[in-house]
Amino acid sequence: MDQKSSKKESSPIKSSIYNIDKLIYSIKDSWKNQQDEYQKLFDQFLQYCKSQYPVFNIKFTCSISGEWLEQPVSFMQCIIEKKHLNDCFDLKQILKYLIQNNSNFMQDGYIQCPLCRSKSHFEKDLPLIPNFFFQQLRQQLNDKSKPITYYLSTQTLIPLYPGFLGKEQFQFNNQIQSVFAQQCDTQQNFSSIKKMTKGNESFKYSHLCLLGNIRIQIPVRGKHCRHLECYDLLYLNWYMLYRDQKQFKCLFFGCQEVINLNELQLDQELYEIGLKGFNFSSDFIFNQQSSTLLDTYSITNYDPHIATYKKLVPTTTESLNYIKQIYDLTDRIYSSTKNQELTDKFYEHPLNGDFNISKDQSTNCKVEIPCRCIRCDKVNVCDLRFMSCIINQVQYPENRNGVKAYSVSCPLCHNPFSPKKRHRDQSVHEQVYVDTKMLNFITTIKNFSLLNKEKYQLFLQKKLYLSLRFEELESPIQELDQFNLKLRCLITNNKLRNPIRGIYCQHPEAFDENSLTNLCATGQIDFNLAQCPQCQSSIHKLTHDNILKELLSQLEGDFDEVQVFPKIKQIKQLK
Repeated sequence: MDQKSSKKESSPIKSSIYNIDKLIYSIKDSWKNQQDEYQKLFDQFLQYCKSQYPVFNIKFTCSISGEWLEQPVSFMQCIIEKKHLNDCFDLKQILKYLIQNNSNFMQDGYIQCPLCRSKSHFEKDLPLIPNFFFQQLRQQLNDKSKPITYYLSTQTLIPLYPGFLGKEQFQFNNQIQSVFAQQCDTQQNFSSIKKMTKGNESFKYSHLCLLGNIRIQIPVRGKHCRHLECYDLLYLNWYMLYRDQKQFKCLFFGCQEVINLNELQLDQELYEIGLKGFNFSSDFIFNQQSSTLLDTYSITNYDPHIATYKKLVPTTTESLNYIKQIYDLTDRIYSSTKNQELTDKFYEHPLNGDFNISKDQSTNCKVEIPCRCIRCDKVNVCDLRFMSCIINQVQYPENRNGVKAYSVSCPLCHNPFSPKKRHRDQSVHEQVYVDTKMLNFITTIKNFSLLNKEKYQLFLQKKLYLSLRFEELESPIQELDQFNLKLRCLITNNKLRNPIRGIYCQHPEAFDENSLTNLCATGQIDFNLAQCPQCQSSIHKLTHDNILKELLSQLEGDFDEVQVFPKIKQIKQLK
């Protein structure tokens, strides 16, 4: 009995209970001369798993604590026995756990895996080895912790889609694997198309799907498309499936390509760039000097949501590091697979409270990433970047330098966040979630002049359709000397009173705004795919013709056809 007690007291876990950093250093030092052996172990493990687990999801969190992985490790015996392909421990977190539960997992020179209870013998060094598989995956993600779906046979990874698309993702596995298996067309890569369309100039690039206005995860184009803008593979397949369509005309101005779902081309360069960017960001900029496409959030030195919580001094190392820290935390919460589940649970009850997305009550800025804590029972939200500042403060309470109003409570319901003290406690980041329904509302219905609670309730009931999207451009009639015009909407044949056109239309004939609004409100037209009956160009985005509207206001009486003189600003009735 005394001999067993002596063994426990001399174990490296017990002796290091107050010096975990020293123990971590000792473990890492023991790995130095065994890297090749560990790599061989994982190669054999993955080769075995190819037939057993062709596709699976991975969350980059410690399987015992729920915290994010910093140094991924596994028990050597588990890898030898081909266990836990998509489970992993963080070195520091598993050591803390073993310290707290020493008597349960360490007996007589053996240590047990907390997941499967497999026993590993040890004398001096703990049988924890670096998990090369998880390390290599994180390198592809630029050390970000976004959850992914991994296709082992083709060694392809894609981020798990947020919101409703995440639920649909597995039914499109064949389409995903097919587009990655095909030979890449170098003419379809970002750099090749950039040379043809942009030359060497710097420019902004929006990584949003041309069809669905969502952040692209798998960028694809039609076989002969030669423009930088892309579609998202998953959204495109989902959209066409539920409309029972196989092809459509490309929405990009000037592109005459008929896009066929069976001939989509992957842009490998954009795919890899997107992997390394933040999931919550779709804004990129091409830097001519470095010839690289950069996520704008990765190079920003100021954010008004963050500046509300903490004083920022642009260009200083301290401020830049703090912004990066908050963005990393924001991206991890934004990418969580729990967001959809918690959102669905929240909407099981009637909506209470104010609807405040047009102005965050904490920052006075527009809410772009709506979130709330798990204890909130009202519909109001704040922006995730501001909430992340508070979550970060809970995790690091001693770091108060520059904080304007110290807080460790939810800014909406004022319930305090609970710091994680034991492995069973809920992680702080798990106490906040993104409202995926409201996020979808903001990104798709963003052209309403007032985003209010009543419209949101209609949206939730699927009774509110996409609004008309406008981009104000010069009228194509301003350079014309004269033309005849029938005062009828090209689509509805109703009276033309408020003339609008697609942004690509160059003809005098127009649509009536009120008529199209009614079609849109009743769901009778899908502006994502609709075309102008006059010129067959896409009308997914429209523009007002203020010159023609002003001329029409000069008419007194009800006429069917008029003669218009734009340069001299005159209009006459035709008999």
